[in-house]
Amino acid sequence: MSNRCEPCNKDFESMESLQQHKLAKHTTTEKTKSGTGNRLNKKYGFLIVIILIVAISGTYFGLSQGTGYVFLSEYTEHSKGSGQIEVVEYSDFQCPACGAAYPEVKNIISQAEDKVKVIYKQLPLTSIHPYAFKAAEASECAADQGKFWEYHNKLFDNQNKLDVVSLKKYAADIGLDTVNFNACLDTGATAGRVRADMEEAKSKGVRATPTFFVNGKKHEGVLTLQKLLELAASL
Repeated sequence: MSNRCEPCNKDFESMESLQQHKLAKHTTTEKTKSGTGNRLNKKYGFLIVIILIVAISGTYFGLSQGTGYVFLSEYTEHSKGSGQIEVVEYSDFQCPACGAAYPEVKNIISQAEDKVKVIYKQLPLTSIHPYAFKAAEASECAADQGKFWEYHNKLFDNQNKLDVVSLKKYAADIGLDTVNFNACLDTGATAGRVRADMEEAKSKGVRATPTFFVNGKKHEGVLTLQKLLELAASL
């Protein structure tokens, strides 16, 4: 019978010598490997726990992904009214037709606030309106301070001046905390919210602004109170 230790490529005089060699040499090696593996497992396990804590903390405190801006409030839809007729508007702050629809939407809200619920959604047409996306971001930054509709109105009242300097001025005009607003806008913290609305619009086949959905029924172009009531009655 061979008394060879294959890992060491050595021969021993007896089986007893071989066994003593294995106990002394190879058992220690296996323990070392095992210990190293355990230390690595503990190390990477610790790192995973740290990563999870950071991720959860970022979500809890409203950290905007990749920007460093911390949201001041939880996101909520931009709605006005408490009625049963739901009016979802996909709009663009630089769009002339949306500007024409703006006073009609204000009229709908003022005349039928108890009958309708108007929800505003972002759909900047970036290929033809270069300032629309940043204006949409700015309105979401205003929403973070609880003043979406005030800022929304300010933008439509000043459609021809939507550069970043003007966007920051409008924030001051309506009494926003400009330090937080500017940080929100400069970091692009709300860009993801705008893109989410754009993706939603695309999934619904929306190709133009403004587009309205009255209790799910699609209407393109300016929506008057009379047309709204007609659409609601036909459903």
